Amino acid sequence: MVELAEGAQRDKPLRICQLFTSVETGGLEKHVQELSSWQLQNCEAEVYVIAHPRYRAMFPAGVHFLAVNTDRGRRNPLLSFELLRLMRRYRFDLVHAHAAKPAYLMRRLQRWIPGKVVLTRHNVANPKDSLSKHFPHRIAVSQMAVANSALRWQVIPNGTRLPKLGEGYRSVLDSGKPAVISVARLVPAKGIDLLLRAWAQAQVGDAVLYILGDGPLRAELERLGDELQLGERVKFVGFQSHVADWMSVADLMVVASSKEGAPYTVAEALLAGCPLVSTHVGNVAENIPASYLVDIGDTAGLAVKLTSALGDLEQLRDNYSPYFARARERLTLDAMATETMKVYRAALASAPLVTE
Repeated sequence: MVELAEGAQRDKPLRICQLFTSVETGGLEKHVQELSSWQLQNCEAEVYVIAHPRYRAMFPAGVHFLAVNTDRGRRNPLLSFELLRLMRRYRFDLVHAHAAKPAYLMRRLQRWIPGKVVLTRHNVANPKDSLSKHFPHRIAVSQMAVANSALRWQVIPNGTRLPKLGEGYRSVLDSGKPAVISVARLVPAKGIDLLLRAWAQAQVGDAVLYILGDGPLRAELERLGDELQLGERVKFVGFQSHVADWMSVADLMVVASSKEGAPYTVAEALLAGCPLVSTHVGNVAENIPASYLVDIGDTAGLAVKLTSALGDLEQLRDNYSPYFARARERLTLDAMATETMKVYRAALASAPLVTE
């Protein structure tokens, strides 16, 4: 078990609260879910989550879920009052605020609560320095997220654990042919149209591209595949609940997005031993070789990278070998959560970990 307050004598467990105000489900929500579950299993602490009731099912029974209608505006006095009431009632030792809106709320409330506050920036733009400077204990999920910040941050990459592998891909995968996957919700920002056009231009032999995901653009993208005469060279297989199964057998994964923060799919692919070609987006450049990066929106460049990567699969894996090893050291849930605990200890000890 992890000791949060080393040497301290306490008559009750420490109380940790995770606060987020999301309206969708993605990387941030996965981050909070996995971090909370890890803390429940590994720390001598009571773990609480404050979030909208739609997220209750994401968290195991041992995590105390406190449902709040966080869809109300950040300046809504009823939202601030309800958060203050809960924080004073439960007397959290530490509140971990994720992203801009929780940071704004905690900036106003932190002087009225007994515990310390830790802030995490999950993307490049928010929370801005003008807000973040009020929190001495600051985490960023990537160097990219704080590249333009004048403040100092503790950079802790998103880490995850791979689920147990099954064989969910077996009924769809064309055995004997190189398999390339793209894991994405089918929305404009994910760049699947760019990927399809690049796939039509690339020289990839009998390789098959599998699009794992669903979304509002699916019918339009399927029509584009037909227009490009991709035929059996591309397969839309829809949402897959066991993506790790695919990553464990794919020869390559492609990220074609125009906008990302610190995508978990990249960490998951590397932990599964799956190489990547990606647009230069989010923190991807911090985790893969530069020779497999392409500028956002560069269809021809992506086609060239795909041709090169699939032209020598043995060389591809050799080039990625040190990146797989690094992922096993830095991009695991254990690594992320352990580094987060160090920030918590500094906050609880009232010794600022970072300063302006």
